[in-house]
Amino acid sequence: MQKKLIALAVAGLASSAVFAADNVTIYGRMDLGYLNQSGNSGGVQNVNSKGSIASGLQSGSRIGFKGSEDLGNGLKAIFQAEFGTAIDQTSATSTAATWVNRNSYVGLTGGFGTVVGGRLDGVRYGIFNKYDAFAGGTVGNFTQMTGQVDRADNAIAYISPNFNGFTATLAYATNIAGPENAGNRNDLRLNTLMVNYENGPLSLTADYETVKSVEETAANVDVKVTTLAGSYNFGVVKLSALWDRHEADVGSVNTVDYRDWFISALAPIGNTGFTLKATYGKVDDKLAANADGTKFGLGVDYALSKRTNLYADFGKISNKNGAMYQVSAVANANGNNGVRGFDIGIAHKF
Repeated sequence: MQKKLIALAVAGLASSAVFAADNVTIYGRMDLGYLNQSGNSGGVQNVNSKGSIASGLQSGSRIGFKGSEDLGNGLKAIFQAEFGTAIDQTSATSTAATWVNRNSYVGLTGGFGTVVGGRLDGVRYGIFNKYDAFAGGTVGNFTQMTGQVDRADNAIAYISPNFNGFTATLAYATNIAGPENAGNRNDLRLNTLMVNYENGPLSLTADYETVKSVEETAANVDVKVTTLAGSYNFGVVKLSALWDRHEADVGSVNTVDYRDWFISALAPIGNTGFTLKATYGKVDDKLAANADGTKFGLGVDYALSKRTNLYADFGKISNKNGAMYQVSAVANANGNNGVRGFDIGIAHKF
């Protein structure tokens, strides 16, 4: 049984197949490539182009440990501890070169569903990466155009059993703004409800999330996010689409009001090992500035084996009314070296 567990702007995708045996599995990914960024558009002018060797361009390099214990009567204890690392550098002052906690949790799974708690992947983040052909990686990804909670600390999530293709996720995080503050002052609490439907080639997802300050102050934060997405796999091509509304108020001021959307295609080329990818989307700013941005991504993967692949990708952003989006291979971050980019690399999973 291959049940996808998606947990909050917070609990990520996990598979029940992971928990098939009472042992510890070591797994990971090593990803290295060349990245080039350049170009001007909108408010992005006179940038310094950059070319570099970089780790984790298609998906972050990592190492993890996961497993389960059979407690009887269909109940299992489950855990995962995953750490990101950069394989292209080493520096005592570089946090990117040290092991950084990623999606890590402990919990229980059984006939009632699954409950996990820890540092959990964001649900909205996971939805964007699920339906984008670039899966949140390389310069082609669209997720980088949107503000994302990639992971949330101090989080707990419940994932329901599968009811005729439907699963639901409820999640809560006591703090997503960094280290816990004394007396919870200024902590941001996140609540998530996601419903997912899987039926053969059809996949549909709806998600609603809120982030609010614990204490009422003049700078009280109030964020609301609604995401709708779907895909259909025709065999020769998988087509996906996503629509998202992101609103944020700080005190009485509306600071964010975006409508994000993209369409995406993933097409394996027969049995050649090649897969073509393309995504086009827009961030529509509804505030007075109307600072919109569009992005187009095009890429190709070549599978050398089930665990090793080569990749090459191109991404281009067009900014309007002074918008300052810049191309990035990191799904939760705006770039800083221009609006065009290409990459080429190799990834190995173990």
